[in-house]
Amino acid sequence: MSAMTPYPDPAPAPCFTRAGSTTAGIGVAAVVLAALAACSSGDPGIPAVASADGVGRVAGCIEDFEPGRDYFPEKAQLRHATGFSVTYHDHYKVLRIHPPSDQGGGGDVIVLSLCGTPAPNLMDDLEGASIVSIPVQTAAANEDLTLTRLRVLGLLERVVGVGGRGIYDPGLRGRWETGAAVEIGASFHGPPRFEVLLETRPGVTFLSTASLERAAPLRRARELGLAAAPSVSWVEPTLLAQAEWLQQVAVFFDAEAVANGRLGSIRARYDSLASAAVLAERRPTVLWIDPAQQGDRWIVPEAHWKAGAIADAGGRSIFADPDGRPTREVTSEEILTVADSIDFVLTESIALDDEGSAGVLESLPAIREGRLFSVHRRARPEHGAYDWYESAVVEVDRVLEDLVALLHPEVLADHEFHHLRPARASGLESGRRGR
Repeated sequence: MSAMTPYPDPAPAPCFTRAGSTTAGIGVAAVVLAALAACSSGDPGIPAVASADGVGRVAGCIEDFEPGRDYFPEKAQLRHATGFSVTYHDHYKVLRIHPPSDQGGGGDVIVLSLCGTPAPNLMDDLEGASIVSIPVQTAAANEDLTLTRLRVLGLLERVVGVGGRGIYDPGLRGRWETGAAVEIGASFHGPPRFEVLLETRPGVTFLSTASLERAAPLRRARELGLAAAPSVSWVEPTLLAQAEWLQQVAVFFDAEAVANGRLGSIRARYDSLASAAVLAERRPTVLWIDPAQQGDRWIVPEAHWKAGAIADAGGRSIFADPDGRPTREVTSEEILTVADSIDFVLTESIALDDEGSAGVLESLPAIREGRLFSVHRRARPEHGAYDWYESAVVEVDRVLEDLVALLHPEVLADHEFHHLRPARASGLESGRRGR
């Protein structure tokens, strides 16, 4: 076990249990109480999470429980997210993950029980819920967005597991390079490395999944006694809604106050930029394009946050359809029919000219005239690391700021792009806009 492991050897009872189970004939309540008690100490080498009220806790635990007292005075403030919710019940919280049916459906319920307080009574809609003792002291995640959320919350030192070594953020990369955070397996490579998680035993492990109805790794982690939570922020259709998944991470650490403050700043900046952009007389058109797996086909946003962000920036996304699917595939022929109306082309593709579509790209006036932009200005290709995938839907005000500066440079004349950079397609180097 590494020096940053949250539990000394031998491994104690897990900080997680699934209601409805029994162990060696012990009832559910006893199992829950044992699990919660085992979580109260944590690693003495990791600073304790400060409580919201600063009273009556040791390393986040309650010493003298007072029935009826609200132990969570700072509540998560959600304005846009619809894929999860949090309710508060004096000494425990209920986190519900509920993606819409057209985004995979299913649901998940996690009861977050404050250490040192009585076990919640899991009846009615809480029957079968997972239970996690909070505040957790450490975390692991198999995808980049949750790791960035932990950084934004000031919890970088709590990260003990990362998906893989393709890390852009220097702080997170430093934890991996020093061994403070181990590799648990990236989400797009399959299930996490359960043997590593069992050795490290994070206070909670966030697992990215494409559908809660087919979340086998999540179920397996819980079967092994690991506290695990799904990460499905991708179900949200807008940038501001995705940003609010910061709170889904914060509730495990009693860090709602930090998240409320950070989200308040992000919302204010985002709204200010959108208000300035909407006053512009012209609405430039944008083709956001990425190669599909099949040749001569492209992925474009319809009812996707990318289309919404372009609209918020005072532009119009080609192929946008608020009643459509998040994305759809189009043919090169469909793109050529609107070629003359495209002002800018944006892409996440690392190298469009490697996709065998040089003829199509060269025929687009926007590209020939130097108006193709990549979102990968902040990249470390030698590590396979791209900040766009880590921070774009977390610090969303920076995305909108770049788009406004691109589409309406008169609004942000001195802006230096954070994510955008001129891109190359089939040997054509694009020009610059902004700085």
